[in-house]
Amino acid sequence: MLKVNFQSQTKARNESWFSLIQADLCKFTNCWPYQSHMLKQLLHPRFAPVLLFRLSSLCQRKGLSFAAKIFALLNQILFGCDIAREASIGGGLFLPHPNGVVVGMYARVGRNCILHQGVTLGARGEEHMLGHPLLGDEVEVATGAKILGDVKLGHYARIGANAVVLRDVPAYSVAVGIPARIVKHRSDAPDVPKPRGFAHLS
Repeated sequence: MLKVNFQSQTKARNESWFSLIQADLCKFTNCWPYQSHMLKQLLHPRFAPVLLFRLSSLCQRKGLSFAAKIFALLNQILFGCDIAREASIGGGLFLPHPNGVVVGMYARVGRNCILHQGVTLGARGEEHMLGHPLLGDEVEVATGAKILGDVKLGHYARIGANAVVLRDVPAYSVAVGIPARIVKHRSDAPDVPKPRGFAHLS
């Protein structure tokens, strides 16, 4: 089992809304650090699902539940993107093709993660109150993959298309198949002890 460090989750959860948007724009444009001219990307159709999620999340945190529901509903109707307004997602979220993306209310996602079309992060049946996916930083989940239940994906993990992940995936690992199994360690992994835990999750 992967060990999880929850200490910095409070810090990440307290990030300002605009800092989250700045990180999202950096990931969207693949350009760091943030620069003011990136704000024009707020009007880009492919960025809209992320923006709508951030707006629904902000309203939920401010106690404006009706407005939060409206933004979340617009995301579903316009883009087929069902991200719960209660979900906790770090800055740098990138949705290349948001159709069919489903993120449950208890999911926790780190910074600079990529969720492709048809990805599901959710619970397993009656376990929805007990276990939920926990993703580290820089995780990429390919088209159609399902991350279900009390599953932890380490930093820089990669999940193959249509995989069904029911067990933890260590940092820098690649997992594929149904049920998913680890097939290799990424070639770009550092030659130092691999990071364990989820220090930057929100």
